[in-house]
Amino acid sequence: MLHPRAALPAGLCLMFLLAGCTPLVDEPLPAPTATAPDSGPSLIPEVKVFRIDPAPRGEESGPRPPTHADLLEQGKSPLPGARPGSEKVLMHFHGKGDARIMLPHQRSGALLWLLVHCESPSPLTVQSFDLRGIAVVRYDLEPCGIAEGGGGAEDGTSTFVQVWTGPNVEYDLTVISSEQGTG
Repeated sequence: MLHPRAALPAGLCLMFLLAGCTPLVDEPLPAPTATAPDSGPSLIPEVKVFRIDPAPRGEESGPRPPTHADLLEQGKSPLPGARPGSEKVLMHFHGKGDARIMLPHQRSGALLWLLVHCESPSPLTVQSFDLRGIAVVRYDLEPCGIAEGGGGAEDGTSTFVQVWTGPNVEYDLTVISSEQGTG
């Protein structure tokens, strides 16, 4: 026999256990649809991209043109779509072959620029990902050359960059942040 003080909590516990019971159903769950729903918020916001195509050069063996970071150091604002004077070089990375690079956290501005140049003309793809591993932006450089290519995007979420290229391809990646220009 239960003590009168223990009867109330035991009864409440039994009631909660019985209320939480649900019948088992043998029917399979509906298969997910292949099309996106017509309404509701998008999980990936639309990204505005400012593409930088490398300037065509007749002779790849000539001197390397100045990088965007070099121009910024000289007080010039070479990035289309960026507010002049707001550009900040966050990092340089020299790599060979595929790489995964963590991005710095000290960003300023709404745009994130990924600019790459290669020692020799080679295909190269650079892509940025957010914290959950979802691709934010991708640049395919066919070929990556001595003039920088890539671009900038409205992106405050990217935490790392992945580079895909041949195992012997040497390249330099520059990451720049900036405010968006007034257009």
